[in-house]
Amino acid sequence: MKNSVATGLAALFLITPWVSGGQEQVEVPSHPLTLSDCIALALDESPLLEASRLDVASETEAARAARGEALPKITASGDAQLFSGSPIGRFAIVNADQTIVAVPTPTPNPNRPPNPNVKGNSSRSVSGAGVEAYAAHLSYPLFRDGSILGLNTGPAEASKLARRRNLAWTSRLRREEVIARITDAFITTVSAENRAGYAERRVKLLNQQVDITQEQQKQGLMLPIDLKLARSQLSGAKTLSTILRQQAVAGKIELSRAVGFESPDDLHLSNSLPEPPEPPSAEKILDRSSLAEHPSLQVQKAIIDQAMQDYRLERFRLYPSVTLQGSAIHIDDFGNSGAEVYSGAVAVDVPIFDFGAQMSTTRAKLAKYQAEKARLGSVADDLTYEIVTIYQSIYVLSHNILSLQQEVAKADRDVQVIGSQQQAGISPPLLAIEKELHLIAKRDDLDGLEVRRLMLYAALQKAAGGSWKWIQ
Repeated sequence: MKNSVATGLAALFLITPWVSGGQEQVEVPSHPLTLSDCIALALDESPLLEASRLDVASETEAARAARGEALPKITASGDAQLFSGSPIGRFAIVNADQTIVAVPTPTPNPNRPPNPNVKGNSSRSVSGAGVEAYAAHLSYPLFRDGSILGLNTGPAEASKLARRRNLAWTSRLRREEVIARITDAFITTVSAENRAGYAERRVKLLNQQVDITQEQQKQGLMLPIDLKLARSQLSGAKTLSTILRQQAVAGKIELSRAVGFESPDDLHLSNSLPEPPEPPSAEKILDRSSLAEHPSLQVQKAIIDQAMQDYRLERFRLYPSVTLQGSAIHIDDFGNSGAEVYSGAVAVDVPIFDFGAQMSTTRAKLAKYQAEKARLGSVADDLTYEIVTIYQSIYVLSHNILSLQQEVAKADRDVQVIGSQQQAGISPPLLAIEKELHLIAKRDDLDGLEVRRLMLYAALQKAAGGSWKWIQ
């Protein structure tokens, strides 16, 4: 698809939106859209691809958040408190004149003299006192969950990055799915419109056959069963013609929605199907180096990496974690009195015993990691099998198409010979109709096989992960 971008831009220039009455409308294109045009527009309009892009963006931010968790964190707080009343417990406010402090309220003891260092008693009351406090806190994980000072890429961040790679490669697969879906819809729709011409011609010929058979029956030259057979063939041809028209309408509805048209009536498709390419070399697609870059394998590798990081994360949670903590606090009483308190500490959190819960979680993550590694070979085998199966179907269809082309050529020669004999008056009209019906049937079968082969090429491109492209 080297020209897909240029084709898409050309199509977008022809479908220039204009605003009228606050609603955006799409101008009808001046030329029928080809398959490449439809693919370019669908890739731009696809909600599936938009969702994939947003998933990647979301996981990118999640990785940054995981990175931030391993770096120092500073928080600040401030509050003001107003209070009044008397103590209700052992700890009470005992001096509301200058400095507000909290000390234990002594239990009254008549045999003990009063303490000169304690001002106030349990009956002391305060009216309209208050304090304000401001604090800043620092928390720096020196070693936690495999992160050392936040300088290395810890398992939590690495897991998010692996998930992001997974989604990015999945987006590549979604893109190939959109291309394959649009290709199938375009080929099916255009084929149905083209085959409708054969169906209409078949109905016309069968009408003539019914009329001639009915007339010859009146003359005693035909049996009632012959007329019944002719009418049955005519009914089947009409049904097929209706089915083909409905199939074309349904295909246009699907395509118009995929490329962003409001109405199927605005969608005009080219009636030419793309030429079938030569089958690519199986060695080129199934080569070990080429297969290693397949999006499906890259997705599985990203899943393996994510599982490994999840296992490392749970294993590091068995180790002690070290955190540097610090705080600075300022407090005063809305006046001239105030005080500051500074503190710092290194906290060590050591897991000692949890009935084996963390060990079991670690072993579960290890088993998951090993399972994903084993699954990588299965993904490669499935890809190889799918590609080989499509190859076999393409070769079988190509052989059948060659045989049918010879039958079509022979049927065309018979029609021409019968036509010459009919002009000379030596051939009955029913024989000429039968020969032409036979030719139409063969051509219809040939077109059906060629359409199936084109769909197999689209399936092969999807199975190859876009490494081989045939739609230009």
